[in-house]
Amino acid sequence: PLRAALLASWGSALLSGDADVDDVVGAVEGVDEPHLLVDGTLSEPEELGSWLDGLRGTEVVGLRLALPAPGDPLGLVGPPAAHRAALGAGEAVVAVPGSAATEATMLGPDIRTFGPAGDQGHCVTWRCHQASAAWPDVPTLAQADRELGEQLRESTSTLAALGTTSWRTDGSAVAAHLRGAAQSFVLPDSAGPRAEAVAQRAVGVLAILDAAREDDGGAITAHVAQARAASLSPLDRAARRALVAAAGASMHAARRAVASRAGVTP
Repeated sequence: PLRAALLASWGSALLSGDADVDDVVGAVEGVDEPHLLVDGTLSEPEELGSWLDGLRGTEVVGLRLALPAPGDPLGLVGPPAAHRAALGAGEAVVAVPGSAATEATMLGPDIRTFGPAGDQGHCVTWRCHQASAAWPDVPTLAQADRELGEQLRESTSTLAALGTTSWRTDGSAVAAHLRGAAQSFVLPDSAGPRAEAVAQRAVGVLAILDAAREDDGGAITAHVAQARAASLSPLDRAARRALVAAAGASMHAARRAVASRAGVTP
C-alpha cells in the first residue's frame, strides 16, 4: 500500500503548497518506471506528473488514502465499481473535491513486475474510477496510533505463545524490525512528526505481516495455523487504519490551506 499512501500524502502536500510536482513524483515513483495515469476522458495515458500539475486548477482540495480489504472498505464510500477496483489493488487514492455534491475520482494502481529475480522493476498505471466524495468512517490519528499499539502488543504475545518461528522474539527485536522496515518511507513535512511516526510504525508492521505470510511460522498443526491467522488479521487491520490516518494528516492540512486561500472556513 506504500505507493498509494505516498501519493495521497505528497499529493495533498502539493495542494497545500508544501511540495512541488517533482517532490511528489520522486516520492511516489521511487525506482519504478515513470507512472502513467489512464482516464476515460483522455485519448492516451498521461504521466503522473502531468496529472498532478493539473490538480491545482481543479476543485480537488486533498487526496485521501484507501486501503480496503475483504469485508473492510477502509477509506471508501461507494459506488460498488470503485470498491471492486480498489479491493483488487488493495490500495487506492481518492481525489477529494471541495463539495460533497461533486463527484470524486478514485485512482487504483495496476502494478506490473518485469525482469529476472533479483533485478526486477515495476511499471505502474493508475486507473481512474468514479467515486463518492462522502467522507468514510476512518479513525483519527490518535485513535489509530492507540489501536495499533494495543494490537501490536496483543498479537506479539499471542504469536509468541503459539511458538511461531517468525515471532519468537522479544519486544526490542520487534521494535528494531519495525524501524528497519520503515526507513525509506517518508511523509512530507505538512503531515507532522506524529503522523510520520505512526506511518513508519504501520509500514513496519505491514512488512512484518508480509514476511509472516510467506513463512508458515512453524505452524505444524491446523489449530496453530488457524490461531495464527486469527491473530494476524486484527493486526493487519490496525496497521492499515494507522496508515490511512497518518496519510490523512497531509490531506487535512491541504484542505485548511485551500480554504484559507479561498477565505472560507474548512
